[in-house]
Amino acid sequence: MDNVSIASYSFHGLLNQNRIDVFSYLESVRYRYHVGWADIWNGFFKGNYDVAYVKAIRHAMDERNLQLASLCCDWAHPWDDDPEVRKQNNETALNCLLAAEILGAKTVRFDIGVRERDVSPQQWDVVTERFTAYAKRGENAGFKVGPENHWGASRRLSVQRELFQRVNSPAYGMLLHLGNWDLDEGETADNNNLLAAPMAVHTHVNYEHAHRAETYLPLMREAGYQGLWGLEHHSGEDEYKKVARQLAEIRLANV
Repeated sequence: MDNVSIASYSFHGLLNQNRIDVFSYLESVRYRYHVGWADIWNGFFKGNYDVAYVKAIRHAMDERNLQLASLCCDWAHPWDDDPEVRKQNNETALNCLLAAEILGAKTVRFDIGVRERDVSPQQWDVVTERFTAYAKRGENAGFKVGPENHWGASRRLSVQRELFQRVNSPAYGMLLHLGNWDLDEGETADNNNLLAAPMAVHTHVNYEHAHRAETYLPLMREAGYQGLWGLEHHSGEDEYKKVARQLAEIRLANV
């Protein structure tokens, strides 16, 4: 099986135009791109976590011999300044964890939710507690849970390292979005990728890094990354063709 997954977010432009849904996305992954790994963003659920619906997605995956590399869950981050939103987000996270169990996900991504660069003691307590609980659920179900270096404090390598140490679980690891760092003094994005590689359980490889895949992805392997290459496209335009180009470049790396 290919060592590449294709993120459904890559087709968010088509989703916004009601020209794709989760089932046609799965059809494209298998039969348009000949890839065996899906990577589903929960925006494709459109708020529907009904068990029967999630089981229908699993049936569609099984029909196409697809596995789920990652379930990426927005609107589920542990921290929000509003306690009521934190409660709602936790409910969404629990729905996502149940969906991950049904879908046989290998990894689940939640954001941290801290929008500032620095994390306060209260924020650390809440974020650590939630990710520890989610990782325990993942350990029992056979998948790994963690944040992406996506927005806010999560884009700092020091924050990712601190949370990795705090949770300290074999079922915890980050989704490494290559290059998406808020750099501290003396850091470079390329070096941060390599330093984060041993903590990573999945990746998102954008258009820029796909162009460099043949030379850069082998360095990630040498640095300790063992997972899949998760293709993610962001333009929102001409997505079928641009994903095909990005996929071809990632496959050239052959690692």
